[in-house]
Amino acid sequence: MRKFKFKRQLALIIAIAVILSLFAAVALILAMGGCAITGSIPVPAMTNETSPAEMPTTKESTPASPPSSSGNAITSNTMPPAPETTAVPSSLPSLDISLKSGKTTVPPTTTKPKTSATKQTSNKTTSSAGTTEKTTTTAASLSAPGAVAITFDDGPGKHTGKLLDALKKYDVRVTFFVQGQFVESRPDLILRMHQEGHQIANHTYSHKYLSQVSADVRRSQLKSTSDAIERITGSRPTLMRPPGGYRSEPVYQEAGKQGMATVFWDLDPGDWKKNNKNVNYIYNYLLDHTKKGKIILLHDIHQTTVDGFIKALPVLIERGFTFVTVDGLVKLQPGDVYPSYWRR
Repeated sequence: MRKFKFKRQLALIIAIAVILSLFAAVALILAMGGCAITGSIPVPAMTNETSPAEMPTTKESTPASPPSSSGNAITSNTMPPAPETTAVPSSLPSLDISLKSGKTTVPPTTTKPKTSATKQTSNKTTSSAGTTEKTTTTAASLSAPGAVAITFDDGPGKHTGKLLDALKKYDVRVTFFVQGQFVESRPDLILRMHQEGHQIANHTYSHKYLSQVSADVRRSQLKSTSDAIERITGSRPTLMRPPGGYRSEPVYQEAGKQGMATVFWDLDPGDWKKNNKNVNYIYNYLLDHTKKGKIILLHDIHQTTVDGFIKALPVLIERGFTFVTVDGLVKLQPGDVYPSYWRR
């Protein structure tokens, strides 16, 4: 009886051991299965991209709009939207990373040609006769593009002294295109122009339209005036303006032979016209139209022009304009024509 009882206890122990072994086996199987599942999850590859939290925040700048053909800037709503790009680290300045395309491109390296703002260049055009003509490039010739050149034609006259007083008061220099006959009749004004730093230029002896006279008359009109100026100032003029703007290649050539460039104008209020002989008209025209880098045509033989200019001068100075002689605005050589678009 006691032996049978011992066998029952032994069987119970063995059964408990088997059950425990089964539990251990199940636990082991579950553990191994978990490791297999974990091992199947891919580990993300390391990248050198900067995380959003580390990206520097920079304020985007809008590129300046180019001027339109009318001279006004193109409004911002006509500019195409800029592509969305990520910030590029400073160590990789040549990379352009686009989020839309997902591609990284390296733009080709370009070398920007060197340019000189003050170097004078010339273009050559061929006329119908087959001869080569020299024309001065406007933009390259400007030595003071931020300034304005005021010019006075046909004098000196009875109002020129008043004009010189105002120019001296405001410390402004201008260019006078004078007639030889008035140089001889008012030498004191020519000498004062010279002594006060103004430029004196040739406007023929008696206002002849140079393209409509003979070669001898053209030569005499220019030479007599230059001679008269030299007798008073000690130097010959380097600039000439043909009366009325009447021009031709023979006119330019004769000026060049006598050591002068031919100079026209950019802005003309037409102050010689009857309806424009008004102080307020001249004043308003100058305030509305004066632009940097331009040559303005006026006539000091008209009182309304002189008074209108004197009225406008301090306002223009207050607006930041500076005034120079034509020589101070652009450097020209004998035979040049400026502005070059007049040479057609």
